[in-house]
Amino acid sequence: MRDCSTCGTTNSPDAEFCVNPQCRTYLGWATSAAAAVREQPSGARADTPVTAGVAPGPPGPVGAPAGAQGNPQRYGVHLAIEQNQLTVDPGSAVVTTLTVHNTGTRVEEFELGVAGPMRPFAHLEPAVLSVFPDDRATAVLRFAPPRDPRTRAGQAPFLVGVRSRVNARVSDSGSGTLTIGSFTDVRAALRPETSRGRKAGTHTVTITNAGNVPLAVQIVLTDRTGTLTFQPPRAVAQLTPGGAADTPVLIGGERKWFGRTESHAFTAQVDRADGGAPVTLNGVRNQVPVFPWWVPVAAAVLLALTLAVVALLPGDKVPSVAGKSRADAERALQEAGYRPVYVPKVDAGIPFGQAIGTEPRANEELDRGSPVNLHVSIGPCEGECLIEVPNVLGLPLADAQKALEQAEFGVRHFEQQSPEIAKGMVIASTPVAGEQKARGSEVALAVSSGPASTPTSAGPTSSAGPGDDKGGPGKEGTGTDGTGEGKEQVPVPDVAGLPEAEAVAKIREKGLTATTVGKPDDTVAKGIVLAVEPAAKTMVAAGSAVTVTVSSGPKPIEVPGLAGKPKAEAITKLEALGLKTKVGGKASATVAAGTVLSTAPAGGAQVRPGTEVTVVVSQGPSCKSGFVFRLAAPDDPVCVLPATADRTKNENEQAKYRVSTTDHRYGPDTCVQGFVWREAVPNDHVCVPTQSRTDAAADNAADKDRHVK
Repeated sequence: MRDCSTCGTTNSPDAEFCVNPQCRTYLGWATSAAAAVREQPSGARADTPVTAGVAPGPPGPVGAPAGAQGNPQRYGVHLAIEQNQLTVDPGSAVVTTLTVHNTGTRVEEFELGVAGPMRPFAHLEPAVLSVFPDDRATAVLRFAPPRDPRTRAGQAPFLVGVRSRVNARVSDSGSGTLTIGSFTDVRAALRPETSRGRKAGTHTVTITNAGNVPLAVQIVLTDRTGTLTFQPPRAVAQLTPGGAADTPVLIGGERKWFGRTESHAFTAQVDRADGGAPVTLNGVRNQVPVFPWWVPVAAAVLLALTLAVVALLPGDKVPSVAGKSRADAERALQEAGYRPVYVPKVDAGIPFGQAIGTEPRANEELDRGSPVNLHVSIGPCEGECLIEVPNVLGLPLADAQKALEQAEFGVRHFEQQSPEIAKGMVIASTPVAGEQKARGSEVALAVSSGPASTPTSAGPTSSAGPGDDKGGPGKEGTGTDGTGEGKEQVPVPDVAGLPEAEAVAKIREKGLTATTVGKPDDTVAKGIVLAVEPAAKTMVAAGSAVTVTVSSGPKPIEVPGLAGKPKAEAITKLEALGLKTKVGGKASATVAAGTVLSTAPAGGAQVRPGTEVTVVVSQGPSCKSGFVFRLAAPDDPVCVLPATADRTKNENEQAKYRVSTTDHRYGPDTCVQGFVWREAVPNDHVCVPTQSRTDAAADNAADKDRHVK
């Protein structure tokens, strides 16, 4: 019997290979290999793989030369990978050739295997090779990753190993890198596609990123007639590979008392930040009236029913004004018997001047005559944003404070006596209503404390003797100049730095009269007291007049006349004066493109520092028929096809979603991978697909022949 020195399995005396299928060691080498292991230096591991070496061969035939049995036998293997840097797109395959070289003197059977994260997608053909001594055999290694979000884009290492089935210690390996390409695939669904009801219904837009790279998307909901309302009208989602996002949207229509059910089609468009084709979902909203259409037909029967319904209807309700202009919304609230309080709100998703909603909300019960805060969009706002101070005069303090806080102002208040205005009602505000102030600024409210209590006059407790002088030493209430003789002396309060209304109130509390005068000041905000005359803490007779000097804000700036100036020069002059600028364009057959036509406010107007001045710049002659201005910038005069102008507008709207939040190698406007700067006009850093930049350059070159001569 023969024991295998590799695995210890007992074999028959005439066995050439170990019967253990996991071992299969050539038994002719077993004794010599075991001896070689025993002869290893102290501390060496007996199980160390052998990739090359020599060992005696099996016994030679009877009568063979003596030296033949002692010929040493080599054993070893070498693996070569033809290409170890591979690239493949998900859903396709890439192959490379493996060459196995038997460097031994015996026929060997070699088994190939692949390790690494891409092993599930690797295929070897064949996986087992029989190789003659000093000969080579080849196999094909094929990687076929599926088009699946779980197959992430990027580089993945792989390792190929070869091992002898005759002698498990004979092995070799090679490594490489597989680069997985990226792909994008957006899937969207609207659930339910159709809704029905009197009140608004909820639809859910589900978006799935079926690609293998992160993706940003924007959902925009619209209907052709503008009848429906959407809350929110648009939304943005960031999706990881294989990730999904649900966006609930409340969709409703105008509430009608009588009539037939009206069907309104709407679309939910999913725009992709990578510039790919948008996905459009179609839905239907069936708006049901409060009462069916046949109710008016049965007028005689319904007359009594209508009276009963009216009697059972709840009290007055706040009307729905969302989506209306500010003027229409205020008119609707007034007609319903409420006092609208304009509250400006920053909202990038609602157009400027459009009502967002009310507080209390629509359809809530509220007594007539009550104030209703009307939230109106002022569009997007970045950095320091100027917001109009709401008009809260005549409101109870709680209602006024709520309106100001909803407009994002800080609020403080103080009491002021007023015989005409009820206690607790707002008398005045600083800054005044309608003034533009930075978001987060503080508004001081003067609140009526009611009429002042009339002090009870007390008769004299003693009288001066015949020789006493009025105003002598130890006597109070005598003016130092003789004009306040017999009157009480009071100190002028220190009101510097207080709002005008609060300062006047403090002066009147001392029994003094106040007269205010304005004075420009570049450092003190408008409406804040600069000084008083007589000076603070001066003793004056009760009833004396105090002049209060109040800041009228920075000295006005005169808008210069800029017509006929180049755009760049005009903007430089305005910004040097401390004014903000906005550029607009207008066609002109007589004024060269890039030259200022006018400004708003016009030249010579007096404005506050920081006021925005619109510079209207000539776009040159109008475009020929079939072309329109591109408007990559407000004054971009290049004539293009209408489809190109629409694409340019869409690119401007998508720009913020295509800027990298992590990569700033080209500055803050560095584009995400796959996009480049458009460069349609100077400093045009809108991120677009490469083809859009090529088209912009071509349109610039062809522009000279597209204008009316």
